Amino acid sequence: MKERQVVLYRCPTPTNFLCPCGAAARKLKRAGVEFRTERVPYSRKSRPEIEELTGQRRVPVLVDSDEIVHDSKRITEYLAWKRSQPGKSARS
Repeated sequence: MKERQVVLYRCPTPTNFLCPCGAAARKLKRAGVEFRTERVPYSRKSRPEIEELTGQRRVPVLVDSDEIVHDSKRITEYLAWKRSQPGKSARS
């Protein structure tokens, strides 16, 4: 069985209160989701891994196993949807 891996790609801002990346990190923590943080450079030109994942260079990007969600508002919606799935929770 494939282990669930959740990764949040975000900017290097050191706090969770100044940017959309921090908002996404706060939502994940509130939902009780264990995740790994990958910080990417401020310069969008220096984010090839993000472009490869999403076709654009903006963060935050959430990778939840095979699901890729970008934009903090979409990440929030995804977490709410995940919690509403029968037999699943944002924590599983």
